[in-house]
Amino acid sequence: MKKALVTILIILFSCTGVFAADKVEEMYQDINNIEEQFFESALVPSPDVKVKNSSVKKSDEKYTEHMPFFKKTRLRILKAIKTYDKKQEEKRLERESKKDPSDWRSGESELQNLNADMFDMEDSFGSDEVPVSSVNKADEDSEDLSRDAEKGRKSKKNTALTGGVKQQVTENEMVLDCDDVSYNEDNGDIEAIGNPILTFPQQKVKLTADKMIYNRDSNILKAIGNVVLTKDGTPVYGDYIQVNMNEENIFMDNIIAATPAMKIQAKKANSENNKLILNDGRMYSDVSNKYRFVSRMIGPNFGRMMIDEEDENLFITGENSKWRLSAAEINVDAKQEHDTVQVKDAELYYNDKYLFTFPSFTAHTNKNQEYFEANYPELGSISRLGMFAGPGFVFDLPFDSVVKLVPMVNYKDDFGIGGAIKYNSAFNRTQLMYGSGADVFVARGKQQLDDKLFLQYGSNAYMDDWFMGRRMPKYLAELVYDDETSVRNFLFPGKSLRFRHRASAAFAQDGEYNMHSEHIRSTKLSTTRFRYMAQVSHPIYKYVDRENRRALDLSIVAQGSAALYGTGDTQFLARIGPRLHTQYKYWMQDIGYFLSGFSDNTPMPVYDRYRYGTSNVYIREALRVNKYLTVGWWGSVTLTNDSPNGEMFQENAFIVSLGPDDFKVNLGYDFMRQTTYFIIAVMFDTKGTTVEFDKMEIKNPERLARSDRKKDNDVAFEQGNTTNPVKTKLQYAQVINIEDPDKESI
Repeated sequence: MKKALVTILIILFSCTGVFAADKVEEMYQDINNIEEQFFESALVPSPDVKVKNSSVKKSDEKYTEHMPFFKKTRLRILKAIKTYDKKQEEKRLERESKKDPSDWRSGESELQNLNADMFDMEDSFGSDEVPVSSVNKADEDSEDLSRDAEKGRKSKKNTALTGGVKQQVTENEMVLDCDDVSYNEDNGDIEAIGNPILTFPQQKVKLTADKMIYNRDSNILKAIGNVVLTKDGTPVYGDYIQVNMNEENIFMDNIIAATPAMKIQAKKANSENNKLILNDGRMYSDVSNKYRFVSRMIGPNFGRMMIDEEDENLFITGENSKWRLSAAEINVDAKQEHDTVQVKDAELYYNDKYLFTFPSFTAHTNKNQEYFEANYPELGSISRLGMFAGPGFVFDLPFDSVVKLVPMVNYKDDFGIGGAIKYNSAFNRTQLMYGSGADVFVARGKQQLDDKLFLQYGSNAYMDDWFMGRRMPKYLAELVYDDETSVRNFLFPGKSLRFRHRASAAFAQDGEYNMHSEHIRSTKLSTTRFRYMAQVSHPIYKYVDRENRRALDLSIVAQGSAALYGTGDTQFLARIGPRLHTQYKYWMQDIGYFLSGFSDNTPMPVYDRYRYGTSNVYIREALRVNKYLTVGWWGSVTLTNDSPNGEMFQENAFIVSLGPDDFKVNLGYDFMRQTTYFIIAVMFDTKGTTVEFDKMEIKNPERLARSDRKKDNDVAFEQGNTTNPVKTKLQYAQVINIEDPDKESI
């Protein structure tokens, strides 16, 4: 009975999470930096949600409910140590309260207590269940239950009480409340009328209707007229519902389900054989939740530019924009570790005007929605490999992971063929590529180990080296600890000093290529590198006039780095200088200057030699020409002519952004790396968007967005925080916030 009634509630409020905008943030909240995606599709971009004007502050923890194995192990060890210390203190207080100073036997009991403490330490690493030994022995009934719990102790239908006592709970218990009940002896119907209310207290389910009929012979329950099925305070409405208790089937007419972000309607709903089937329905939203999709990033941060509302040009998210997706079939498969959504024979309409049809589209994610992958094509460019394009095929793998295979063609001086592999899991992203047009193998990946600890690795790819610049090693494996903090009201009221530091241990081989026309020879040496980096920044003056689109932000930055190599060589750097951000009308710029002192004896000069010289200026310019055109340029110039590569420009690239503000096509070229960029940025609004379907089939609805495994938030955190973090509701997201995944920091 419970399963039949609860199944429809679970799916109607879980399936909305696949499409609702407020779940999109959760799906990608663990993507630390979209720059790390060194090749992404430009046709159907990977979503990157940037929240703005959030009313709820996020938790400082990156991973709270679902966490990497390294963090989980660390927290369990800390929990065991704290539990052991707490028990030690409790036992010490108990011994002191009972200890008789004249008792010469007290020394013997100390040894026995020590042995008992060692067993307590072992228990701290084990099960989270309360030990049965704490049962009150004065209660005979409790003793019986305690012995039963020690023998069996495992029934999942039991509820743990204080002291480890188990109490049996009847999951099929239900309560009927109504004004009048009648029994028909001829057909065996029990009919309840007069505001009938059927409740299942254990499941927090309530069913109300104008009339309810239950037949004992067929074991079928019917609710007729103004049916409301409520789970945890959230209602599903319908005209009629029929529940077959024997086969646990549900049939419902004209259902309506609503969440704060999405509404679902369907003329028919059937639940049977672990499937929920909705016919002739639609999903839509009356709430405005905006979020963006972006395929690649490059160039100045256009997102900082202030724009008047009357100057915005919105094509997708405008007030009069109505988007409708009409699909013949939508299939949702809630597997044990993955959730997949497949849309078949779908037509896209804009303001009721037909645009195009796509035959099939399948998206994959894990239960915690920590990544997203789909069978869209891959199209773009990357240094060393050149341009590439090819279809994508996604497959589910064990341990909450998926892999995408991309056969492709590429062009770099010549046309060639190749392939790519993209691996995604909750805490790992790895991409491998090869193209015969350039005859080069490219790899890049990142494994998150803890909130501030990760492992990055790659080959022939630009790797993140913070303010030392993005450089390309032949091979690299690096363990990185990265942390940041701030001190409020430092030096000036209302201004915060920010301190960030980074410690790393790496094994690398010197690269063969970095930037075009460099005159640095590779040593091809492989060695270890231990590095510590730190940065202190403090604002000096800030002025913002949004009405007239004027801004000025001045700050000072100091940076330092020290590295020791396995060869005994060292590298030291210290630099300081001002940073200035300005905007006048629709002209925006960022200018910075660094005065540096350094001693660079790196044995891997192509990979990590400091290139910016003693005196360096960097400039980023952006100009919004009109509603459809924005241009940008950025460069880094060595003023003292002491850069090791003999170049004055260390960065020199431009970008042209075309289209309305919520659908941008960006083209760019990096002169130093001789790389062409093709980027698409799209913003989407749930309001005014409708998804229609002839049939929606959901397999295993009770598992949708739910994992059978134990949640990680049962582990205590360092500060004793065992509660779930407050989740931020998505309200608004900027469309264009673009940084180059292949560029150096400047």
